[in-house]
Amino acid sequence: MPGLAITLVFCVVVAIGGRRLFAASLNALDPAEAWGVAGLLGLGGIGVLTFFLGLFPGGFSWGLAVVAVGVLALAGWAMTGDRGSWGPLPKKPAGAWGLVPLALGFLTAIPLVNALAPSTTMDWDTLAYHLAVPKLWLAAGQIETIPYIHHSFFPFVVDNLFIWGLQWGGAAGAKAFTLVFYVFGLMVLFGLGRRRWGAPAGWWTALAFAGAPVVLWESGSGYIDVAHGLFAGLGILYAIEWRTEDRTDFPWLPALLLGLGAASKYTGLQTIVAVCFVLLVLGSVQRRRGAASIPFGKIVCLGFLALVVASPWLARNVATSGNPVYPFFYGQLGGKWWDGWRAEIYRDEQQTFGIGRTTSGRNPLEFAHGVLGLGYQPGRYINPGQTEGLGFPMGALGAAGLLAGLFWLASGRSRAFELGVLGVLAVSFLMWFFLSQQSRYLTTLLVPLCVLLGGGAVRLRAGPVLAGVAGLQAAYSFWLLKSQQLDTQLPVVLGRVSVEDAMKSTTGFWEPSRKLNEIAKGGRVALYDEVFGYLLDVPYLWANPGHSTLIPYDTAQNGADLVAALRALGVTHVYLNLQFQPPEFRNRWSEAMNPEGRPFDAGEAQALDADLRTKWKRLLAEASAQGLIVPVYATRGAVIWEVRPIPASFENR
Repeated sequence: MPGLAITLVFCVVVAIGGRRLFAASLNALDPAEAWGVAGLLGLGGIGVLTFFLGLFPGGFSWGLAVVAVGVLALAGWAMTGDRGSWGPLPKKPAGAWGLVPLALGFLTAIPLVNALAPSTTMDWDTLAYHLAVPKLWLAAGQIETIPYIHHSFFPFVVDNLFIWGLQWGGAAGAKAFTLVFYVFGLMVLFGLGRRRWGAPAGWWTALAFAGAPVVLWESGSGYIDVAHGLFAGLGILYAIEWRTEDRTDFPWLPALLLGLGAASKYTGLQTIVAVCFVLLVLGSVQRRRGAASIPFGKIVCLGFLALVVASPWLARNVATSGNPVYPFFYGQLGGKWWDGWRAEIYRDEQQTFGIGRTTSGRNPLEFAHGVLGLGYQPGRYINPGQTEGLGFPMGALGAAGLLAGLFWLASGRSRAFELGVLGVLAVSFLMWFFLSQQSRYLTTLLVPLCVLLGGGAVRLRAGPVLAGVAGLQAAYSFWLLKSQQLDTQLPVVLGRVSVEDAMKSTTGFWEPSRKLNEIAKGGRVALYDEVFGYLLDVPYLWANPGHSTLIPYDTAQNGADLVAALRALGVTHVYLNLQFQPPEFRNRWSEAMNPEGRPFDAGEAQALDADLRTKWKRLLAEASAQGLIVPVYATRGAVIWEVRPIPASFENR
């Protein structure tokens, strides 16, 4: 609880400073909208500053004082200025939509408890890398290369905030940042809808966003899609407003937001392309009609400035790996610690989402099905089990926003703003369809879709339908997250269930991680079929072949070769998670690992060696059977070995 409180206070102070610093771009906005954008830009600025602090040795040791002093000084400067333009708070609504603020309050309880509760296997990426990489960098005192976690090369403007949250408040202090992004997002969307179409539209816009399953689930966790979606999605909206209102000023606001979108997730680069493309098309149409249009140069400068904001991460990737978007596009750009085989299996996994996949790529005729399918078969767009449509229900985009887009498209009442937004949505959906059809990647598009819903609720004939769907979706999402998440988290937050007991019952790696923290001090752990390194307090690496080329599985011929490679990397202990193996193979594997058991025969070994994704299983079994690694801990679902020196008799073979 103290960690969350510190983060909340910190973010309020950041918003105050941001409100003054970006006043020139914010004063024309609705007051609630301006405050929300100020908070978003302020947090984005802290994330960028953190990157540069992390380049200095020990930067994360003394950098916290730099951040704290800078934020307080900025807020103090803001408080000394004219606050008359900051605007009033929103009035209490009345009428049929007067219950919306109450609903928003209930919905916000979900991410609040999520931030306070310990992350379990349901919060997969949080434990795998969103908190794990900042924890490793904190231990190193600065940003360092982590070749075995390719996610550490991703743009980290949001994850960088977790570095400070972990310092002052542990996991709760870090995850509280995503709760704040959620709240700032509601403020922006309410204010934007109110400014364009009136207060009712503002409330429906906020409810549509808050009630989307993926937004409610990720907020309060370590996932960054909501923050990224707000940066990039608002960048779309403000860029289209700038274009359709024939503004002559430079689009600083959309450029900064689009840049922060690209600085938080690679998909933000796609949004910059989509926005600039639509702006150029609109300008071309206007010029053909003889109307005044925004100069081509200003649109190019918008995209360029957005890329400049994201450039620190891209430049670092070039310097360390040789690929600005590592590890993607390996065939075109290359990349250290990666190869064609790993690129292929990674690309294959990314393509398993959604529909329309063929042996030669995506079938363009399935595009409409791919987009609309988000509403009626969401399991195809969310792992695990996406190929069978069994995906995690909390990651769904929801149907309300999609319905709003369709209603505006068919209404005949779209003006320049709505048409521009629909244009960017169309281009973005097209890129998403051919790249990776994951629903949470569309959180960016959910932002403008929710704004369209708010406007449609008050301007379109089908407005009551849109409002009703938004309300029903919010109710469903609350029920879903309450039953699947809140009901198990709340007893832990209230102290009725201990963290130890909760983690034991939900996270298989919890007990082995406690054991490794005891026995592997001063060493390093190789993790097989396990990525929750955040739970470890000792150095580790992801050892499976698909993660990097650090371990030469392609040339290793026996258990001794594997152990030699591990020892060269400083590995002293090996951990194996058996829970993902079929029972029949698990039993056979365990037998082959036993020095007195039956080793794999020639046929079994040949079958395992046919794919690097299984070859390591044969190598590990040989190392165990030959006593090169010795078991020191075992349960039904896991084994820990201690790595022993390789006898001369093995080295001379």
